Amino acid sequence: FFLIMPEMKTFTRDEVAKHNTEKDCWMIIDGDVYDVSSFAKFHPGGRKTLLDLGGLDVTDEFWGLHRHEVLDRYARLKKGRVSGAPPARPSAREMAAQISKVPYAEDSVLQGFTMPFMKESHIELRKAMRRLMSEPEVVEDALDCEETHRPPNMEVRQRLAQAGVTAMCCGPGDHLKLIPGGLCGGVVKPEEFDYLHEMVVQEERVRNFCPGWEDGLEGGNGISITVILKYGKDWMKQDLLMPLLLGQEVCALAITEAYAGSDVASLRTTAVKDASGENYVINGTKKWITCGAYCSWYVTACRTGGKSHGGISMILVPKSGQVKYNVIKTKYSSSAGTAFLMYEDVVVPTRNLFQDEGKGFQMIMSNFNHERWFICVNNIARARKCTEEVFKWAMQRKVFGQKLVEQPVIREKLAQMFSVLETNTALLYQITHTMNSIGTQGAELGGRIALLKYGITRACHLVGDNAVQILGGRGVTRTGMGRIVETFHRFYKVPSIYGGSEEIMADLAVRMAVKGFPQQARL
Repeated sequence: FFLIMPEMKTFTRDEVAKHNTEKDCWMIIDGDVYDVSSFAKFHPGGRKTLLDLGGLDVTDEFWGLHRHEVLDRYARLKKGRVSGAPPARPSAREMAAQISKVPYAEDSVLQGFTMPFMKESHIELRKAMRRLMSEPEVVEDALDCEETHRPPNMEVRQRLAQAGVTAMCCGPGDHLKLIPGGLCGGVVKPEEFDYLHEMVVQEERVRNFCPGWEDGLEGGNGISITVILKYGKDWMKQDLLMPLLLGQEVCALAITEAYAGSDVASLRTTAVKDASGENYVINGTKKWITCGAYCSWYVTACRTGGKSHGGISMILVPKSGQVKYNVIKTKYSSSAGTAFLMYEDVVVPTRNLFQDEGKGFQMIMSNFNHERWFICVNNIARARKCTEEVFKWAMQRKVFGQKLVEQPVIREKLAQMFSVLETNTALLYQITHTMNSIGTQGAELGGRIALLKYGITRACHLVGDNAVQILGGRGVTRTGMGRIVETFHRFYKVPSIYGGSEEIMADLAVRMAVKGFPQQARL
């Protein structure tokens, strides 16, 4: 079966100019001729606005008001091209799947710079991930979930998971061999996969700019499956890994409480053995738990012993009627499943304990480095995409007879954005390359990751502020030209809190530096 498209004709500009009436209205955009006669009454900006431009080349007007995707959406209105027009612009979908040529829109290694530890497999994985995340059903689900607050579609979740996305978001390891079809169809072998490959995956999975949907897919899994991989018993790995890694089930990490955020050692949720000694009875609450509203498993921090960190244990809790939840409305979409959990006499077999009682705090701390690292990766990628949007706008928007970028104050704001992107990316590369040698553990590495997280969340503040100022009213509008900038500005404070607040990160970085300060050093 072949879809037969109508033949595209060629018109002169004089021919197009004759179609300028209410019942016969054509216009030119980027050399393409569109018949908007029947569409005019549905035009969001009003029928008359469109009809007043009948027969004209409205390329400048269009790009000052609409995103590229609008041309894809209304491609059916296209009648042909103007004679002598340059080659047609690729569709928005085609552009989204390509590596951008806009300066600073991509990592420097993609724009002509060399990086000795970046291999061809990293580049090919990026291309494969970008194509995957640009598939229409993936993009449509992301946009719909972000708007309606529903969980990610299970078919889309499984489509991405079967391509290895969930597994790759958990870092290198033997679990990557569990993906039947290979990682993105075999672009990279499991034994070759390193943290730079994961960095690529983490960057690419957030390019649709639907942060609630993105966290709903991998935000909970990425910080809880890692606990199962590192500390889970054999039965946990055998029973849970395949369903989780293939997107059939979802897992959440339940640590934070209303009583204990950054101060993990103060958590109050208790797990007490029953009379038989074969079960734990869990009571307490957890707050701001990503994917908590629809996950199948909760990797839960509980107090099994005395006060402070020595009495904390980690227990795997299955979804049940005794674990109740309320969805928490936050700055981003409830597609993330952010929830307040209530454990009310939840009975769990003692075999669900991770390792030994009292070892939970060490597990939590060891898990933080990877979590904080990928938060950094995600948010540099988002800041870079936001900057690309703003740069495009500055180049196409005309004010006072000039492009916006001709204004010195705009160029300074762009320079600030470029600078924080490149400096933070350089530290990210250094840390990620080091992780390939020593793993994600170590106090010195933890200090550097904390410093990176602090630097990136501060950089996001600058990027978000500058972006809104450059886009003006569009920067505070949720749809149309400003969608990505508005989303970024509304969301960027969230990562400055979760995974460890900015202040805690700054303090940790300095404390690690003080701890490593040589005793003999003097001015």
